[in-house]
Amino acid sequence: MLKMLTDKEMLSGLLFVLIGGAFALGAADYDMGTTRRMGPGYFPIVLGCVLCLMGLALSGKAFLRQRPQPISRIYLRPLLSLSASILAFAALIDNVGLIAACLACVLISGLASAETRWRETILIAIAMTAFSALVFQQFLGLPFRLWVQ
Repeated sequence: MLKMLTDKEMLSGLLFVLIGGAFALGAADYDMGTTRRMGPGYFPIVLGCVLCLMGLALSGKAFLRQRPQPISRIYLRPLLSLSASILAFAALIDNVGLIAACLACVLISGLASAETRWRETILIAIAMTAFSALVFQQFLGLPFRLWVQ
């Protein structure tokens, strides 16, 4: 039974349950609304519950298999750079706007691989930033500030 806690699918499933539960609990204070007229808490709660169910299914599958598959080597470079890109986006979006936050997010996530070609990464960052600004502000009408004013 203790070996099951080192199984990669079991740990992945438990992580999904943890993250999904945190999303659902974090959104519990928001108005849920109805399916037809969704409130601000509807999507995070549904998404958190779906993530929990996926995690339970993944953990259940690992438990029924009875042959643990141990976790292979953990690669710190991708883990740290992708986490840093998400944190940079969260820190920058309110202070400097959507454009700088998107650029920083994509450029920092480019550090995840040693094989990154920086010319391509810069072009991808520009394209994704333009797409994000167009979709979120123009098409969806969300009140994101594009740049520092």
